Amino acid sequence: MHLTTARATSVLARVHATALWNTTRELVKSNRTMVLTISLFLISYAVVTCMLVGRGLSFVQSVPLLGPLLSERLIYMLFFAFFLMLVVSNATITGMGLFRRNETGWLLTLPLTHRSLVLWKTFEGMVMASWGLILLSAPILVAIQGAYRADGWFFFATLPALLCLVAISAHFSTWLLLLVMRYMRWSWIKPVVLGLGIALVLMTLRSLSHWEEIMKPTDVAGSVGQILKHTELFTHPLVPSSWVAEVVLAAVRQQSGEMWFYNLLLCSWALVAVLITIRLSSALFYPAWTRSMLAADTRRARGMVSRLNLEKWLPVSRITRSLIVKDIQTFAREPAQWGQSLVIFGLLFLYSSNLRRILFDARDPFWSIVTSYLNLLVCCLALSTLTTRFLFPQISTEGRRVWMLSLAPVPLGKMLDVKLWLFSTVTGILTTCLTLISCWSLRVPTERTLLFLATVLLLTFGLNALSLGLGALFPNFKETNPAKIVSGFGGTLCLILSFLYISGALIMALLPALSDIRRNTPDFLSWMTWNKSLVGLGGIVVLTGIFGLLPYWAAKKRIKNLDYFRDV
Repeated sequence: MHLTTARATSVLARVHATALWNTTRELVKSNRTMVLTISLFLISYAVVTCMLVGRGLSFVQSVPLLGPLLSERLIYMLFFAFFLMLVVSNATITGMGLFRRNETGWLLTLPLTHRSLVLWKTFEGMVMASWGLILLSAPILVAIQGAYRADGWFFFATLPALLCLVAISAHFSTWLLLLVMRYMRWSWIKPVVLGLGIALVLMTLRSLSHWEEIMKPTDVAGSVGQILKHTELFTHPLVPSSWVAEVVLAAVRQQSGEMWFYNLLLCSWALVAVLITIRLSSALFYPAWTRSMLAADTRRARGMVSRLNLEKWLPVSRITRSLIVKDIQTFAREPAQWGQSLVIFGLLFLYSSNLRRILFDARDPFWSIVTSYLNLLVCCLALSTLTTRFLFPQISTEGRRVWMLSLAPVPLGKMLDVKLWLFSTVTGILTTCLTLISCWSLRVPTERTLLFLATVLLLTFGLNALSLGLGALFPNFKETNPAKIVSGFGGTLCLILSFLYISGALIMALLPALSDIRRNTPDFLSWMTWNKSLVGLGGIVVLTGIFGLLPYWAAKKRIKNLDYFRDV
């Protein structure tokens, strides 16, 4: 006899909540130093983010006549970005939970309705995808409250709106996931990816060739008009993120009527989203799950043919070639992985190719340096996100089969080396292209362009080594969902160290430009002329050794010990 949808969902929630509580309690007891480190970093992040966002909003608001308008538009853009991030993250985590895990097949044998299963996986994905975003966005809300000098009721008004946005985005991603898995044909993937790639290349070339569309920095009216025109989507009344922005603006203006209206609107849509998910799951989930299982068997059969064709084009040893083919096929069989990578790098290519449309005076050394270095920071942060998301769980996803790899005639250290050089080569090519396009768009001098290229290559190697090393030092062989593996203590530590590594490297890369930003250069930097770039690169090399090679060396040393497999 099947349980009701509400009771079955609550049973699943209680079981997983109990398991999560016990796991978290054990981790806190056994990793107190790591918990303290992560807590201190989160506190530091909250303080620094609150200060920087607060000063940025104050600076924008101080712009004569246009300050309030631009600051409001920034709030709309902020919550629109949150909405997109939540949709992508929820679709990835929920998709893996529903269609990529053996647990689903086991749950289908229990007296549970398909509706309760989909509702629980949606809720689980919502929690996994949103807790970090809510935690990281809290200091931003504090900064907005301070910039607008709102009262204490600001947080009580905006928190329900943000939670409703999280729920709506989670259910919206589930709808897309069910529709795609039910009606999409796997033969469509290659034409769609090829078409998107061609469109991206054409848009990039078009953006790089249209110099005449760039406005002059003195054309203030035209600049503001262009900004407002390109951000109209963020304020569209049918986009849920715009309702959250309306709640925030109504709270700072103390307009209680509008605040309650948009809060209730978000709450009603969050409840309606649950009903839509129930209806779609009843009609689409089981056929979609069946099609995904059949498609997985078909892709496994086709994988052998692609392997035979690929092996002929790799000029390496047979063992190395087999390991490379294995990693490539594993990556290609996971649309959630290459799909996210395609979206992130596609957006970065569009962003880099349109940098020349930024309205600043390229002849001003200050703004030229600020824009170029901020662009370098964006590329590096995106790279750290990808390496943490996809490389950190590489060893853990082997699961209980990792003992089979230990018995193979190839040492695990060799497998780590192959993964490091493979992913460093692929990401290095992509990030180098991004850096070249962005430097060309911003008309960065040749010397600084070479410095940026060297910095990006060192950071690419260091971030890949850091993610692989920490992933091997903190494995989780009991979990099969990569998103949950990354959400653990090891993944959080990897993200923290990546951020510190990038920050230190950016400071070192900034040494050659200090004399152009500040006239009073410190005494210990006054002797540097052309040596500044070499000193900066030397500092980045040292940081790469500390943050990248040291964890990687420790990981290779640890996996040689049989005690490494005690948790398998």
